[in-house]
Amino acid sequence: MVPSRSERFSFAVVGRRIMKTLWDRKAVREFCTAVGLLSLALFLALDSESAMRRGDTTTGMILAVLSLVLAAIIALTTVPRLARRADLGRWLIPSSFSITREGGFYILATFLLSLAAINTGNNLLFLILAALLSAMITSGIVSRASLRSVGVSVRVPENVFEGERVSLKVSLRNQKRLFPSFSISVAQKDRLGGGLISSAFRKIAGRRSSAPEEDPLTNRSVLRRPAYFPVVLPGEVRSELVAQSFPRRGQYRLEGFHISTRFPFGFFRRGERIKAEGEVLVYPSIREISSYFHLLPFLPGILEGRHLGQGESLYAIRRYQDGESARIVDWKATAKTGELMARDFARQEESTFCLLLDTLIHAPQKPDYPSEFEKAVSLAASLAAHFRKEGAELEFLTPYEYIPKGMGMAHLYRILKSLAIVQCEVASATTSSDLRGELSGILEAYDLRQILSDKIFKIIITSKPRGSFPSSIWRSSHVVYFDEL
Repeated sequence: MVPSRSERFSFAVVGRRIMKTLWDRKAVREFCTAVGLLSLALFLALDSESAMRRGDTTTGMILAVLSLVLAAIIALTTVPRLARRADLGRWLIPSSFSITREGGFYILATFLLSLAAINTGNNLLFLILAALLSAMITSGIVSRASLRSVGVSVRVPENVFEGERVSLKVSLRNQKRLFPSFSISVAQKDRLGGGLISSAFRKIAGRRSSAPEEDPLTNRSVLRRPAYFPVVLPGEVRSELVAQSFPRRGQYRLEGFHISTRFPFGFFRRGERIKAEGEVLVYPSIREISSYFHLLPFLPGILEGRHLGQGESLYAIRRYQDGESARIVDWKATAKTGELMARDFARQEESTFCLLLDTLIHAPQKPDYPSEFEKAVSLAASLAAHFRKEGAELEFLTPYEYIPKGMGMAHLYRILKSLAIVQCEVASATTSSDLRGELSGILEAYDLRQILSDKIFKIIITSKPRGSFPSSIWRSSHVVYFDEL
């Protein structure tokens, strides 16, 4: 069957696209030029050898020098340009390569067998040596095929708290059509090092040359434990749950994955790097607060106000005026005075309080002030969670951030997000020791006076020395000092 004109045209377009993808004219031209010049250099070298045999030493030396110069020019000019076009780092050189203990014994046995084959000239030994060397090559090809066209993703719970054990869902997608991926380990960092030579020598040399282990408390990796996938079929997505905890609050960054395999023989471990970006915000831990905080002079809900209004609490007793409702007549007061007396009621007001965390570390400073500050942050988070359950309106204030009053879970997570990234700062000699001075940079003067007034109850967590708060603030506050935590 003869294809139509349109089909022949489509075939031609596809063919041109394939040729354009596979062939770079400039690269082909440079490659052909390099081959021609190398052939010329080889011809000059052979001609130099022929001249030396004829006894023409001068001509032989000149031809040899020209051959070396021509080869050097090709090596310094054409070869680097061709090497830059070839993606050797992706196809040939892995991001990490290490020799296992079994692989070390295998290489040693191969080396000893090669010495025996060379010394004896036994053909059977050469055949065995060829089989051992081919197994190494096959291992590299198969492991490269297992790691090729593989995608990795990780899912983290929406809300993560410090020290809480959570499950991360690591998914591995095999994007190949025919070849499965075997024995894949997924981690965020290469635990055996990154270099082709350095990791191999480090593995063979032993403990003295190994890199020191990273402190788990300072490790800010999202995926803190590796996930293992025995086999992933072509086009398949498999997931594994990794149970772990985050030891510190704050931001944890994801800067790619490291996948590795020891398939097929376990002699070598080959790894590749997969690009990825992301971050996880870990909230401070929430603990049970002391029963003492339940006895604070603060009642969530409706409080008695200090102004006249429509309420249920008695505000004052006065003389009855004509036209007023008979419901407000106080008959006991009327009987005592002999005149009609009326009752006024106090206006009802919603109760609010402010949670204030002082992030400045004041003198005298203790050596373990960072741990004390972490306890203070955890207490602030626990108090915010407790009073959210009580239905109270809550404000949150630090010397660098102010969160207006609010209620509910959304407001609580705004406070927890602020507490997750807050940092302490050592107070300098010029830093104001007065609380008003510390907070003047974050609030307007009127708003600051309202918060520090008697109308709003405050819980202040601070490292200030005792007796540093004026009586106007002390009367409407409960102060928690760092050394009490």
